[in-house]
Order: sequence, then C-alpha cells, then structure tokens
Amino acid sequence: MSARSASGAQFAARPTWRRSLLCDTPLAFGAYLASFWIRFHGDRLETFLPAVWSTIPFVVAGQIAGLVIAGAYAPRPRVDWLLRVVIGIAAGTAAAAVSVDATVGFTGLSRLAFVADAMLMTIAALGWRGAWVLWRRTRAHAPASRDAELVDRADQATTIGAIISGFYGYRELLRNLVIKDLKLKYRGSVFGFLWSLANPLLMIGVYTLAFTYILHVRSEGFVFYLMLGLLAWTFFANSAMMATGAIIDNAGLLKSVFFPRAILPIATVLFNLAQYLLTVAVFLPLMIIGYHIPLAAPMLLFPVFLALQCFFTIGVAMMLATATAFFRDVRHLLEVALQVLFWTTPIVYQIDQISERMRLPILMSPMSPFVVAYQKLFYYRQWPDGTVWLVACTYAAGAFVIGAALMLTFEDRFAEQL
Repeated sequence: MSARSASGAQFAARPTWRRSLLCDTPLAFGAYLASFWIRFHGDRLETFLPAVWSTIPFVVAGQIAGLVIAGAYAPRPRVDWLLRVVIGIAAGTAAAAVSVDATVGFTGLSRLAFVADAMLMTIAALGWRGAWVLWRRTRAHAPASRDAELVDRADQATTIGAIISGFYGYRELLRNLVIKDLKLKYRGSVFGFLWSLANPLLMIGVYTLAFTYILHVRSEGFVFYLMLGLLAWTFFANSAMMATGAIIDNAGLLKSVFFPRAILPIATVLFNLAQYLLTVAVFLPLMIIGYHIPLAAPMLLFPVFLALQCFFTIGVAMMLATATAFFRDVRHLLEVALQVLFWTTPIVYQIDQISERMRLPILMSPMSPFVVAYQKLFYYRQWPDGTVWLVACTYAAGAFVIGAALMLTFEDRFAEQL
C-alpha cells in the first residue's frame, strides 16, 4: 500500500464507538429540546416541558438504537457513513414517535417537533463526524518536525487548512476563476457589467406592476419584501447549479495543476456573491428611498447573516460538486429540488401569515432562516429572534463542515471520474 493510500485510510478512520456514543447522546438531548424551543415560544413552551421531559428517554434511546442498527458505530470505515447516519437517525426518530404514541400518547407534544428534532440531530451528528474527519486529516498531514527539510505541499493541500487558507493562499487562482466567469458571462455584451445593475431595476418595475396593479396585493412595500428574499434565493440557487459542474467541467485544469479541489466550488460561490453584492448595491438604496424606509440598527447585522449564508452555500456547493463527480444525475435532481425548496421558502408569502402549524416546517427549509433574517432586518426593521439565529448558525456550520469533509475524503478519486 502506498503512503498516500495509507494516509487516506487513516483519514477515513472513525472514532471509537464509546466516543461516538458520548457525542451523540448529549446531542440527541439537545436537539430534542431545541426542536420544541423552535416550535413554541415563551409561556407556551413551558406548558409542553413536562411532556418533553417525560418522553426524552424514548427519543434519545430510539435515535441511538437507530444509529447502532444502521452501522453508524461500526469500527471499520465505510464510504457510506453519511447515508448510514441519516437513515439511522430518521428510523430511530420514527420508532421513538411510534413508541411515544403507543405508551404515553402525543398529548402535550408536537409531531412537527419530532421532524425538526430529526433534522437538527442529523446535522449535528454529521457535523461532528465531519469535524472529526477534518481533524484526523490535519493531524495525519502535520509534519513530524518543524525542522524537517522536505515537506509534501501536495499532501498538505488536502486538509481543512487548505480550504480555509485557500481564500488567501490561493487568492490569485480564486480571483482569476471569478474574473473568468464574469468575463464569460458578459463576453460580447455592449454594456457588460452594467447589466448587473440594470437587472434589479427591471425586476423592481416588473414586480411592482404585477403585484401592485395586476394582482392588487395590499401589503405595503410587498415588492421590497419580495425582492429581499428573491435576490438571496437567486444567489443560492445559481451557486448550487454552477457547483454541480465545478469538478466535471474543469477536467483539464484538475489533471494539469495540483491545488485544493475545494477552490473550484468556492469560486462559483464567490462569483455569484459578486453578482449578488452588485445587485444589492443598487436595490437596497433604491427601495429604502422609494418606500421611505428609515434606517434602523438591526440592518447592521446584514453582513453577519450574509457571511452565514456564504458558509452555508459553500458547504452545499462542495457537497454538490463532490456528488456530481460520481453521479451525473445530481444536476438533474437539483433542478427539481430547487423548485420544491423555492416554494417552501417564505419569498412570495410572509411566514407570519401562514398557519402556525406550518411555520416550523417552513423555517426548517434550508434557505428560510437566511431569507427570514433579511426580511426581519430590512422590511420589519427588527432583530431576528433566537430561533432564526439557531437554525441559521446550525445550517451554516453543519453544511460547511460536512461539505469540506466529503470533498477532502473523495477528492483523490476525482481524476478517475473525469
């Protein structure tokens, strides 16, 4: 076995089942409590706490048992570890719900909270396992001595440090990739980048005509509300679609130059981020002035939530780029998934106007916490509540860690698939 293959086996090594159990058990407790905290607020939450405390053993035991049966604690590394964790938690949560219904009943509980619990637990369980993989890779690639004369830079480029430092260390490559995409988009165009500035003006005019004068939407400033969500969604959706070709469309570059492969999906996100920022630079001042919206302190949080969305989008982009390298159907499946996700994100409707029963599923949709945050900051001029912060931070951290772990685990096999 070559040194590179041996190190690859080390990267895939899993933590012991005892360590895994020590991590998953408190996460199961926390995810179950957090799901009810997201579902209910204030005094209403207190009325559900007795039933929550009495049923938490069912849920924790069910999820741990599901992980055991699915083979998530198997000592030997498996390439399908992600799928096993997802199936184990989903099956364990479903079994726990059936047990609760058959013994104590669902009085004082929420079935939707069980769904949210499964989602939060899945992200948490995959997240810490992804962090473990990244940590193991970093340790395995660390030089034995600081005084070592020879350092394998190619080996070091396949660690999490390469992804993080890639924003600076590979800044020229990132810049050239982004500029290349921008030039290709506007190649042969007379006005060039001015189209990025004209596009939001045209969209504002069209949506104002459609929703104000044709559909007669009575909500004041509804076009402003709509554009806040639509622009953020466009940034995410375009990044996701472009990420599916980040690896398979750059075969020549991958085979001729060695660099952290994560740079490619990151570059697609930065390209779309540049487009988004150009659009926002025109849209926000125009709409604030046009609708006489006073500036408010919560608007200062826009860069924070934009950074969270960027980390989330980069994580999703790395997942999609890796998956598409092995399964070309991912690109077609994504087209369908984006259509579904669009309507489960509160863009063309206000989350406060839908039934309370549906608010939790809508908030748990991948892009919802970021869109809701932007609407809170600019349309309502309010501070986002704790539930929005929790879901947004969980999605951002979980997606980035899982995406980085997947890409670093499989990037050595990309050349074989091209």
